[in-house]
Amino acid sequence: MPNSMTGCGEGIATAGESTCRVELRTVNNRSFKFSLRTREGFVGLEPRVETLVRQRVRRGTVQMTLDLTGAAATVMRRIDAAQLAAYLDQLEDFAASHDLALPRSIDGLLGLPGITADAPPEEAALERAWPLVAEAVERALAALDTMRRAEGETLAADMRSICREIARLVAGIRERVPQAVEQQRVRLLERVSSILAERGVSLAEADVAREIALVADRTDIAEEIVRLESHLAQFERLLGEESPGRPLDFLSQELAREANTIASKSADVGIAHAVVELKTRIERLREQVQNLE
Repeated sequence: MPNSMTGCGEGIATAGESTCRVELRTVNNRSFKFSLRTREGFVGLEPRVETLVRQRVRRGTVQMTLDLTGAAATVMRRIDAAQLAAYLDQLEDFAASHDLALPRSIDGLLGLPGITADAPPEEAALERAWPLVAEAVERALAALDTMRRAEGETLAADMRSICREIARLVAGIRERVPQAVEQQRVRLLERVSSILAERGVSLAEADVAREIALVADRTDIAEEIVRLESHLAQFERLLGEESPGRPLDFLSQELAREANTIASKSADVGIAHAVVELKTRIERLREQVQNLE
């Protein structure tokens, strides 16, 4: 069954006093896009985390939040001396211009933005944290897969229903064609006969038949009907695969193109009404396809 591109999943892993919590959210996107939110010191894990995600998610925007607590999350804090000096210089200038005494402690300054930050952890610390992170990521991915698969199953069922409606309309158009051609032949013959009678001109029956045949050939929609039926068969087959989003998107565009061609070729009112319904259902199909991986 195909997977939906939309879903969320959470994974929690614990080892001793350390805990890793991962939250995943995915939304539609024509390609793969990954972003990770975590403590500054653990951004170095992003390439390995993304590799795990790519094994399970082929398309869509993936947003991950990763939080480590306990011993595995212990990182060194550093003070940005240049930033602190800049704050102190500004404070001295302000105190001097307003005849104020300078504070005896810098404790109040340490909470200002940019003064302290996580120091990059050593590679060994990242390696120790990785098994715990990987376990939490895998659990989040499993939960995400469950949700995406369930939604994908619902989407596939809806698209199969739409495909059946399209097939019914195409079959109706196919049945209507012989009658439409005959009505067009009669109308054309009556029109030609009326014009010739007004001018007192006669035309050989063979010539009339040839002109009618030319008009019928220009308005023939048999090929478009065959292609519509072929596209529907391929659509049904692809709905049984795991990640058919791109080819289904292409097929839905082809279905729309064939419907437009039929509309431009046929002058029959019954076929025109059927094509309007056909295009409406194809548009629904295209919208649903955008949700599939």
